[in-house]
Amino acid sequence: MIRKTTLAKLSILPILIILIAITATAPVAGYNDDDYYFNGNESYFNQLILNVYVDETGKALVTGYVEDVNSLPFLKTAEYLYENDTNQLYALTNSLTWKYGDKWAINFTTNADAYYTEYHTIFYLPGDAKLIEINLSPGLERFVTTSNESLVIDIQGYDVESPRTTIEYQQPLAETETDGEEEGGFSYGYLLLIIALLVLTLAFIIVLVKSKRGEDVRHAEEPQAKTGKMETTAEMARVMETLTDRERAIVNALIKHNGEMTQADLRYETEIPKSSLTGILRTLERRKIISKKEWGRTNVIELSEWFLSKKGGN
Repeated sequence: MIRKTTLAKLSILPILIILIAITATAPVAGYNDDDYYFNGNESYFNQLILNVYVDETGKALVTGYVEDVNSLPFLKTAEYLYENDTNQLYALTNSLTWKYGDKWAINFTTNADAYYTEYHTIFYLPGDAKLIEINLSPGLERFVTTSNESLVIDIQGYDVESPRTTIEYQQPLAETETDGEEEGGFSYGYLLLIIALLVLTLAFIIVLVKSKRGEDVRHAEEPQAKTGKMETTAEMARVMETLTDRERAIVNALIKHNGEMTQADLRYETEIPKSSLTGILRTLERRKIISKKEWGRTNVIELSEWFLSKKGGN
């Protein structure tokens, strides 16, 4: 008889939850794509919250929330969808695991310069997997439980740099089918992959629909960037001399566009990462060099009346 793995049972419920959650990926009211929360030290708030479902073949389905998708090196060889508006990630990969003998290892890492104020990854392994060892980078804690016939490894940390998780486990070899083989027998180990592909396809359709809708709204509602470069006075130049290179790049971009741009356009113009741009804008706003107002899902950034008044000084 074919040995039916418990992975199929473990995977159905989480995947169904994912399918339901996909339809609710629109941000909550009042959410602004260009805003981040700040703590007392003015450091940006960066989250990574992911669920990793691993089947007995080493293939992994990764879903959840990450603000900087470029901080995950495994995505370079993965099939994935990333929704910029909600920071939702859906990925299918076999680069997180490798096998030696009857042992398996999962290596989940981020880039060397990655920093997270909140880091949370949950690994779901087949229920018959035997845990051997877990190695974590400093600042991370682990919680191991069993749920729905699966082995659950919950990794959490706050204010962590370059978090790394290595999990070694042993998985019993599947029994070889001998007598009474069912004609056209189905391998339950592939059920996760089939459902994962369906999830990715559905997510891709939803992303396309939402992107088209967002593009229509943007063209209809978002203010057009002003054209024409304003004159930089000597007093304005003196103020700009007190700024950092990135602060100066932002002010120059605003001057180039007649003193007003959306925050999204400003990010593309200056090529400053979203997380860094928000903090720099807050600094410029505190110094009364710019003003910011909400417009739909983004902000409109303007040079302030004080900066344009030719009074100069700090």
